[in-house]
Amino acid sequence: MPTVTRRAKQSRAERREAIGNRLFTIVERLLAEGAVFSEISVEQLITEADIARSTFYVYFEDKGALMIELMERVTKAVGDAANDWFQLPPGATRADLRKALARLAAAYRQHGRMMSAVIEAAAYDPRVQEEYAAVMARRCDDMNRNFIPQQRDGSIRGDIDLVAVTPWLAWMFERGFNQLAGRDGVMTESALDGATSVIWQTLYEGTR
Repeated sequence: MPTVTRRAKQSRAERREAIGNRLFTIVERLLAEGAVFSEISVEQLITEADIARSTFYVYFEDKGALMIELMERVTKAVGDAANDWFQLPPGATRADLRKALARLAAAYRQHGRMMSAVIEAAAYDPRVQEEYAAVMARRCDDMNRNFIPQQRDGSIRGDIDLVAVTPWLAWMFERGFNQLAGRDGVMTESALDGATSVIWQTLYEGTR
């Protein structure tokens, strides 16, 4: 008698992850085509994703809830790209810092339109605004968790209060990229040089 192979049923979490990935790709494409997130309808999203309206609302209360989901994905990608800077080894040079920041800039470039959509949504949706603030607070925490031990071992200047400085660095890069990147989303060499100078002189000048 032939063996029947049963396909494992997707869990709710796996289904949500798959739909979230599909919607992330769709939204990024629509934004790249010139759409504004606030003008993208749920109907357009479910048609593009080939899912039922009821399925969308099983996982997302509304477009604001979807934006929070998309923001978590893009901020994870940006956070992963920041690790080369956050974990810059002792003895690293200014050129090493620039290379690390270039990787971070590349992540912003890849997802720049989505980040702009997050900022747009945060202006009118208090839930997105709250989550965006929480994301930035976690980024500052990540910076301090990495930078404070480096300061103790002398790799970062000892005369600065990192807890006071890191929010300025986090928001500088976040907003600076959105303001200073070219229309094609590419950070110019001079802009990257400027970011490197600010961060080097703030954190590392005189330590290596």
